[in-house]
Amino acid sequence: MPENKDLKDDDDNEKINLRSDLDLKTYAFLHFFVALLPIYPVFYLIYLYIFVLNFNLLLGLVFLPLFIIAELLLYIASVVYLTKFLLILSHWRSKPREGVNMERDFNSRMVYHYHLRGFVKKFPLWLIVRSPFPFLLKWMFKTFGLYEIGNNVRIYDSWIGLEFIYLEDNCTIGLGSVLSSHLVDGLNRLTIKRITMKENSQLGHYTLVSPGIKIGKNSRVKSKSGIPKLQRVRRNTIYTTGTDNRVFKKDRKATKELRRELEEENINELK
Repeated sequence: MPENKDLKDDDDNEKINLRSDLDLKTYAFLHFFVALLPIYPVFYLIYLYIFVLNFNLLLGLVFLPLFIIAELLLYIASVVYLTKFLLILSHWRSKPREGVNMERDFNSRMVYHYHLRGFVKKFPLWLIVRSPFPFLLKWMFKTFGLYEIGNNVRIYDSWIGLEFIYLEDNCTIGLGSVLSSHLVDGLNRLTIKRITMKENSQLGHYTLVSPGIKIGKNSRVKSKSGIPKLQRVRRNTIYTTGTDNRVFKKDRKATKELRRELEEENINELK
């Protein structure tokens, strides 16, 4: 059983700061630093473009598509690396760590910086998903750190957790799925545990994966399923909410046998 960390009596809850947002000054600074500051290099590139082409309309129209692509890539790269800089500062102030049933006191440095890192990651994630370059998503996760993304990992329009996400080769995350490496337990408890998907594992559409989940090799989580925290999906299984994996093992075996019988019947009919 996982150990409970930093547990206190319920009588102490009223002394705990349970707010889950940052103050207005912090919001304003982070928005300016992450979203608005990278616009300045884009303006400089526009000036350079006009200066080099010397207002030649024909050349300007010919190279305009490449110029727009370069501007978008420059803005995305600036946003990602400025976010990385903020994450380095946050990691220096409070090193990310895992735990079960930790006290969710916003006055705690660990909790405060966890929410801060989650906030600054939202804009670059939204920007890349909505841009013409969604394939940059894996590069962004690797740049941020605390993520391990293997080769040939397919991530559709889904929400990847803030930290501690480990995806091995050939994993698939379906549309609308959520991988949440943190979970608020009750009112003032917080669980942060890594999520691991082994090689060739798959998540169906609109699945919910909680903290501490380990999905075995060649396993599949069916669509619209949810996995409670600190669970393990065994290898070579099919998981769905509320049903034991072994049942699906038997169903899969029975389906293969039924398919084989039908094929034999068709062959006999043809004879």
